[in-house]
Amino acid sequence: MNPLPKLDLTLTPLRHPASCVSLSLPLLNLLDAVLPKPPTTTFSVGSGTGLLEALFLARYPHRASAGSFMGIEVATPKGTRPVNRFLPQDNVIVVPGSWALPDDELLGNDTEALLFVYPRQPSLVKAYLNSQNVKVVVWIGPKCDLDAFVPTLLDWGELDQEGIEEDQTGKVVEGGEAIMVFRRKGEIVPQLEIDKI
Repeated sequence: MNPLPKLDLTLTPLRHPASCVSLSLPLLNLLDAVLPKPPTTTFSVGSGTGLLEALFLARYPHRASAGSFMGIEVATPKGTRPVNRFLPQDNVIVVPGSWALPDDELLGNDTEALLFVYPRQPSLVKAYLNSQNVKVVVWIGPKCDLDAFVPTLLDWGELDQEGIEEDQTGKVVEGGEAIMVFRRKGEIVPQLEIDKI
């Protein structure tokens, strides 16, 4: 695992070569506000280098305990460097391909949230949504992908926050990106309490 790069995260989203999503303090704060608290588990599906996830755990270290926040990434061929560079190995699950889900016992009873950052396939999102205990889904990606993913997510749940791009403290993601929060149909929506910067 590489040490986290020295990033001066602010209220304005910034780009980093190791992250497909722009990074900001409002983004980390929003994730903390909408994702269920430990001991329930959140899976970040397709966590890539793990930079966003590692920054999130550094800001909210209580979420790293007992596997309550896990990144899922695809295995790399033997002899090649793993995709994950920043998320601690104890917080990473490797699956054999982009079509694969973790074993049922890993995606089990305590998994209540899924985070999708720039997912590629609506069919994979749909497969993860079949987990019976998932209550919250956060989708982050380019606005041009909304038409491909939103119908699948609306079949499963209800939109909690539409196109959250800015909160009271600043921009959450860049203008070409969208972040959407969905809750399983019938779930009570708690009042969001986003940390002050």
